[in-house]
Amino acid sequence: MRGVFGMLGAGVLLVGLTACGSSGTAGSGGTTSASPSPAASASASASASESGRTTRSELDGKTFVASEVTGSHTQVPDSTITIAFEGGSLSANAGCNTMVGRYTLVGGKLTAPQLASTMMACLGDLGDQDTWLGTFLGSSPTYTLTGDTLTLTNGTDTVVFGPAPSGAEALQSTGWKVSDTITITNQANTTAAVDPSLTAWMRFKGGEVAFNDSCNGGGGPAQIGDDTITFGALRQTLMACVGASDTLEQTMSAVLQGETTYTITSAGGTKYLRIMSTDGTKGLGLLADNSVGPDAFPSGSGSAAATSTSG
Repeated sequence: MRGVFGMLGAGVLLVGLTACGSSGTAGSGGTTSASPSPAASASASASASESGRTTRSELDGKTFVASEVTGSHTQVPDSTITIAFEGGSLSANAGCNTMVGRYTLVGGKLTAPQLASTMMACLGDLGDQDTWLGTFLGSSPTYTLTGDTLTLTNGTDTVVFGPAPSGAEALQSTGWKVSDTITITNQANTTAAVDPSLTAWMRFKGGEVAFNDSCNGGGGPAQIGDDTITFGALRQTLMACVGASDTLEQTMSAVLQGETTYTITSAGGTKYLRIMSTDGTKGLGLLADNSVGPDAFPSGSGSAAATSTSG
């Protein structure tokens, strides 16, 4: 598989901390104050390293789901607010769009000055919650980390996060349709929506993955951990791909190599899978969709069938 990473021009563009929707909905509840953890000072210099590419902090490699929101905003019922940290970058989702960008931990505060976001039309309460979360993360909230509990507060709003669920059972319970691609560099952070004319997907079963990148299909070993997927040597068909289909194939090829990190979040009844490459600079966003790849693993076989679809 080719390791060249490509970006879709069909996607997204949002540099800054805006998201679709109107201002957040006012709700009841008070705020609490949070003091910097003892480890914050020690991690600050590493987080603010000049390169920014291999940043590590006490939050690195962790994914959290909000368990309590107090202050000016009331969490939308049955929605999930998630934040994940990997290699000096964070991703956040409040139920509709996904925001991605670099962050630093300085002076006990989490600072994320520029977040790229998908551009899905988020209506009503989820749109308001998207806007609120972007503004909240842009306010450089104070953070504390106690065990698996992360607390962020800006003096007006406070969000308490706990560890996010993950595991092979969740990955294998459905098919996953590729919805967006993620690029993280020192110059820009971009989340690009996949061309709607393309259908790319992945399926997992018994230590194997089956996939279709909208042009070629294939599969191979995929060992699933609590927050990692380790891809072995993958086989695939060799049709010539062009245009957006070729770009997507290159992106998927770059991500599905070696040990990757993943998170699964849920919002409004829809599950979202995020897989980041080994170096943390490339990623795929996938939505749970049981209609994709239903015959990826032939009956009685534990191996993925290699299929192709004209892009």
